Amino acid sequence: MQSCARCGFVVYPAEKINCIDQNWHKACFHCDVCKMVLTANNFVSHKKRPYCSVHNPRNNTFTSVYATPININAKKQSKASSEVR
Repeated sequence: MQSCARCGFVVYPAEKINCIDQNWHKACFHCDVCKMVLTANNFVSHKKRPYCSVHNPRNNTFTSVYATPININAKKQSKASSEVR
């Protein structure tokens, strides 16, 4: 029998999801961050771990809302215009 990638217990065919080259219980196949239960159609994998689309580590490159390219550019322009005076 095959074991679950998250809990390590035996996975029987009736409760098995085979994703990311691993076997999972349906209840164990959830987002690593928010624990939302995922399916084979709505998950994103990163380093062989399942995530929902909101918590996909590849999408979260900014540390905060203030560090977006638009806000960084606005801050630079504001600083430059205050130095001109």
